[in-house]
Amino acid sequence: MEDWENYWAKKQNMHTYAYDKFAIFYREYIIKPYLRKYITKYFDKNSKILHAGCGSGQVEEDIPDSTFPVIGMDISSNAISVYRQCHTNPNLIRGDTLAIGIKAESLDGIFNLGVMEHFSEDDQHKILREYHRILKPDGVAILFIPPEYGSTVIFFKIVHYLLNSILKKNIYFQPLEPCRVKSKKWIVRIMRSAGFKLIETGFAPNDFFTYMVVVIKK
Repeated sequence: MEDWENYWAKKQNMHTYAYDKFAIFYREYIIKPYLRKYITKYFDKNSKILHAGCGSGQVEEDIPDSTFPVIGMDISSNAISVYRQCHTNPNLIRGDTLAIGIKAESLDGIFNLGVMEHFSEDDQHKILREYHRILKPDGVAILFIPPEYGSTVIFFKIVHYLLNSILKKNIYFQPLEPCRVKSKKWIVRIMRSAGFKLIETGFAPNDFFTYMVVVIKK
């Protein structure tokens, strides 16, 4: 929790400034259209959707509220503040993805990007069971999760090694990622153990092979 408050507080130095500028560009021009593709493919008009771990919410700016009403949720009060700056009349709640304060079977869909990998496998199971609880029958969740072999994972492993092992700087650009995607077989096991059916996985050049996109249905 504290790590995410610090992350969204935007206490910048030379290294984090460059990272933040790159992250904004990446969300705006790469991830937004990629996310929209999946949202429009799997959700009908007026579907009620939760962005669980919404952060700044920049990735959903192209999703019209009149077509797909999105509820933003984040545990960080600083993230909520940044989200408000990026959206007019946002529908926001502050909440914990491990214990979402939404009644059972009340949502058509859920999505998140770069969230699941920050939790242990046991906590990922708890999160998925919580998603299962709040989704309507046949509800869909779309999860963007970096795999161990993803391009940015490899890139930042190299950067962190240079900064921290060679230069002794102790600089990390975001909270730790203890459990990334290991394989498609691993994804199938995790999703099925939480009661979901795996509908689709995608690992494509659309986002420069950053995320494994996992689509699951209750």
